[in-house]
Amino acid sequence: MKKLACIILTIITFSSACKKDISLDPFFFEPTTYATEPQLLAQLAGTYSLLNTDQLYAQGLWGYLEAGADECFRNGTNATTFQPELYNADVNTTNIAEYWRQLYRGIERANIIVDVIDKVEMDSTKKANMKGQAIFLRAFYYYLLASRYGDVPLKTLPTTSVTNFNLPRTPVKEVYNFIIAEMTKAEAMVPPINRPQAWQAAQATPTVVNQSAIQAILARVCLAMAGNPVNDVSKYQLALTWAQKLIATNLHALNSTPLVSGTPAYARLFINNMQNNINDPNVTEGIWDAAFLSKSNVTGAFAGTGFPVTQTLGAIMGLYCPDGTATSIIGFSNGTYRTHNRLYRLYAPGDLRRDWAIAPYLYKNATTTRFFTLTVNITGGGGTGATATAYTSASGAITSVVVDNGGTGYTSAPTITFSGFATNNTTTNVGSGATAVAVVSGGRITAINVSAGGSGYPTAYERPVGKWRREYELNIPSVRLQNNTSCNFPIVRYADVLLMAAEADLRVNGSPSAVAVEYFNQVRRRAFGLNPTTPSATVDVTTFTMQDLMDERSREFCFEGVRRQDLIRWGTMPQAMQAVLNDVAANAPASYNFASTFAASNFLTNPSKFTLFPIPALEIAANSALSQNLGW
Repeated sequence: MKKLACIILTIITFSSACKKDISLDPFFFEPTTYATEPQLLAQLAGTYSLLNTDQLYAQGLWGYLEAGADECFRNGTNATTFQPELYNADVNTTNIAEYWRQLYRGIERANIIVDVIDKVEMDSTKKANMKGQAIFLRAFYYYLLASRYGDVPLKTLPTTSVTNFNLPRTPVKEVYNFIIAEMTKAEAMVPPINRPQAWQAAQATPTVVNQSAIQAILARVCLAMAGNPVNDVSKYQLALTWAQKLIATNLHALNSTPLVSGTPAYARLFINNMQNNINDPNVTEGIWDAAFLSKSNVTGAFAGTGFPVTQTLGAIMGLYCPDGTATSIIGFSNGTYRTHNRLYRLYAPGDLRRDWAIAPYLYKNATTTRFFTLTVNITGGGGTGATATAYTSASGAITSVVVDNGGTGYTSAPTITFSGFATNNTTTNVGSGATAVAVVSGGRITAINVSAGGSGYPTAYERPVGKWRREYELNIPSVRLQNNTSCNFPIVRYADVLLMAAEADLRVNGSPSAVAVEYFNQVRRRAFGLNPTTPSATVDVTTFTMQDLMDERSREFCFEGVRRQDLIRWGTMPQAMQAVLNDVAANAPASYNFASTFAASNFLTNPSKFTLFPIPALEIAANSALSQNLGW
């Protein structure tokens, strides 16, 4: 499964082609020719390798470039760093410039493959597959550029074939049309996900571009083009066509059983990510991942090559564990990213995604000891199985308690108490004075009414992002890096395809068809621990609105780097950021007020400016034909 990733990393070190800084800038270009199949495979691996860079899926596209929306925020000393997610960056910000340059490096590498591959003697099926992957990756990198910068230079020839390096920006609509045309061409050239090529992967894997990946990304690109700022609404139908084509293959389904006992089926994909999909390829829900290698994977022929582990999922974005070490069971995490109360309260009682995505516990040290952020203790009453969630105000007063599971066998009202720990991991409970009374009917707890709110209890802001948990990280040979992991990143997965199809259907028809409602309900059923394809009278909806769809996408895909782009294409980013400010004012403890509002406050000073990145100043200095985005 990891063979391609190994090739990618090997080529970065040993291939002269991948050592060279190939971009729009001719001063860094060194001509390279390719005449053999191994050389082309090396170049293709180098084209994939851009997915692993810090500015893409090692951190940027789920963190400092894209996390500035209404789901999470940077806490503590990280709150004021100059990053695009905080809307305090400028034309000289390094990460904005590097994002641009890394993508154009990937485009150049793909351009070389497309230019020379037809001249190389090799098996025709293999040639078509390699060329299709290169065409798709080039188009995907253009999508990552156009969706963040707007108009960008469209360069489809290798640098050796270009005489004028002062390329103007191509209108974004034209770039999107190119992306769709190229991806459509590539889709017919690569095999389905269940038919891997022996020369590239030993088994089916979501880490290599396949037909499902292209179909899913085409649906995403079409929805982006249909929304702001291009607003080509004809692309809603095309998005629906591509999403339904993938669904009709019957190659994919939502995970319906857990990988680890005691965890929800929803968690299966993310535990797989943490384990590089080694124990479970997961090509049913997983469609396309960015693959990362751990330090322990680089052994044998790859030992001593000095590959850094650049992924930080589970560490920067993970369960807070300040005392984790390289030999610990849990692993270090500074808990940089914290969740917004708005997202926490968006989940309905019984939705199992909430306590996986927004963990109800954190760690004190390198053992398996867990410190719960806020717990509703239900004791006595003769029954078992009841669980509930307490909601708090900014002062830490408990304002309400919602029953998640009523349990069974209760003959009298149980005793309700509350306990919790703050993020300093003190071993003493925080909060006092709250009381509540349970209501029992038919052997179940039907309600818990707060009689006194007390004060000082942990709020939602104490709950860390928990989607990728280092406790599931594979640890071979029992040594891990403190600040880095080898967690794969899910670029697109089947749940996204279902909800994209549901959204496109709603946009095309004005109200969702029965088929679209079924797509929507499949995601909901799995969220509540049910079989995704079996109707449920308690969970299913009969219709849904656009707001329902927006909320469901946030619940399902939080922290996966899609929310900000969703809000931009829906044209609702300003409203979402204002809602953050309103919610923080009502619900955040004073100690979180600054960090949790910093990004939203900055964005709202100039929303039209901050929906796009600035064209890097260095690029404008090197290319006299480039112009700057509005407001920068």
